[in-house]
Amino acid sequence: MPIMLSGVEGIRACLGFHLGHSDWMEVDQVTIERFESLTDEFPASHVDEPDQGFVPCGVMLALLLPMLQEIYVLEDTLNVALHRIEQMQFISPAPTGSGLRVGATARAVQPVGEHWHLTLECVMECDALAEPVLRANVLYRFRSASVAGMPHLSLCRRDLSIR
Repeated sequence: MPIMLSGVEGIRACLGFHLGHSDWMEVDQVTIERFESLTDEFPASHVDEPDQGFVPCGVMLALLLPMLQEIYVLEDTLNVALHRIEQMQFISPAPTGSGLRVGATARAVQPVGEHWHLTLECVMECDALAEPVLRANVLYRFRSASVAGMPHLSLCRRDLSIR
């Protein structure tokens, strides 16, 4: 169940705390092929060694944001948008067929003009490995709904299945 962060004060109360993990998602060859067909991404075997059996970095990156949305819900915010991803590191290759999940820690919330920036420290884990496969700081930009005088719910959990 996602954690509710109510406006700027709710985010501030959670700074430094681990917000939780997304569900595990198995990334099999069918998922990789669907991603490649949607993005015109070359299969990993065209770039690296043939038949290596690893999840391409582009697939892990594409899963990061939807998995984050399973972890928390922002209340009393408006115009929430991804601002940027910083310090992204692909640490270890994830074997095809393994499960991936993301964990997030609230690191900062800062005013920037009329907006706010929320920084989440994210770590993607693989059930087949002892070490993480990806680390990144994700920054969201939003406006406080309390300025507008009414609560608003954004970044709700959505169905992540690929059809």
